[in-house]
Amino acid sequence: MPTPEQHADNWDLRHEDFNDNDFLYAVYSVMRRRDSFAHTDTPFLTPTPGGAWVAVRYQDCYSILQDWQHFSSNPTPEAAEKLAGDLVITLDPPRQQMFRKVLNPYFSPARMKALTPQIRWETDRLIDDFIESGTGDLAQVAWRQPGVVFFKYVLGMPVDDVPLCIDLTDDALNGPTEDARMAAWGGLYQHIHDAVSARIDAPPRDDMIDVLLAAEIDGEKLAFNDVVSNAMLLVQAGLETTASAMSFAFHYLGTHPEERDRLIREPDIMPRAVEELIRFGGSIHGIPRTVAKETELNGHRFCPGESVIVNYASANRDDAEFPDADRCVLDRQANRHLGFGSGVHRCLGSNLARLEFRIGIEQVLARLPDYTIASDSETVFHGNSVTRGFRRLPVLFSPGPQVAVDPESAANV
Repeated sequence: MPTPEQHADNWDLRHEDFNDNDFLYAVYSVMRRRDSFAHTDTPFLTPTPGGAWVAVRYQDCYSILQDWQHFSSNPTPEAAEKLAGDLVITLDPPRQQMFRKVLNPYFSPARMKALTPQIRWETDRLIDDFIESGTGDLAQVAWRQPGVVFFKYVLGMPVDDVPLCIDLTDDALNGPTEDARMAAWGGLYQHIHDAVSARIDAPPRDDMIDVLLAAEIDGEKLAFNDVVSNAMLLVQAGLETTASAMSFAFHYLGTHPEERDRLIREPDIMPRAVEELIRFGGSIHGIPRTVAKETELNGHRFCPGESVIVNYASANRDDAEFPDADRCVLDRQANRHLGFGSGVHRCLGSNLARLEFRIGIEQVLARLPDYTIASDSETVFHGNSVTRGFRRLPVLFSPGPQVAVDPESAANV
């Protein structure tokens, strides 16, 4: 098995050794110590001749995310060929800001907060599936809760589509070959294409698909392919990243019962704990940027056309920004983590993601307060991709009763 030093020479996130997450972070530590920027011949999202530079230190990552004039979100020509439309995540201002202006109100703090009863109910329904038995799989809560909430209350797609879209998104990111990944992208695109097509002449529902269909940028409606592509982007973002982060939190608290008990005993620290668990879990390991104009950062000169990967997960474990960064400190005070990015492309759905994440933890701790990871069953960690998390997380706990009550029905009682 190659050493961390050997892996740091040419970082390949898809390498099988990185199914061991602790080992991956050991490699990141070497990369940060060596230089401001590492290199990879095999960038996993941007197929660029000559590979890509990798920003691994916090301050460099933050600077790049703030400087869209030099580090553009426009993909390299090779990556652009694989895009199915004009994506908000691949645009720069001013068009990007016009696009965000259309979408931002839908993800406002007030609008997302209004979903609190529904998110709590959906979480309780998932827990109800196994709570009476004293054993269950918390990965099912982590992966299904964000999907159900997003499809049912935000996107306006059938909840029955969630498992299929989870599988297609997972295969698109983690498939064993480029052909397998592209086939999954195609399958997901076709599924979203059909869902959006069915909505064109349907009565309005005030959901995100309606917002995209009605959106105008510079006085022009979005092309149909752009509507589909951005809906697909929202599906991927709404499923994979939050689910991965939540699965890490469940695993951490299940393997650190003193921390689990502290959160139950001191609920006032929950807001800080949420931010710390997002920082520590590191569900996003690379977002690409393309050098638009020659520039220098921290002694490194970048040339136009080069690809740069901003590694949020490594940045969030940088001791220069986070003292004792490899330790989860639930009440950490200063925590400007990059879990949701930074700058003009900061995560559009961060308000929803935080709410789903917090409610997921709150309901699990309230209803399974003594849960631990089952030692007689295998956990399954899904690595080797831009997002990484647990796909099977068997737990043991004291059985309890089912409690889920439809919030609309309860309101009418």
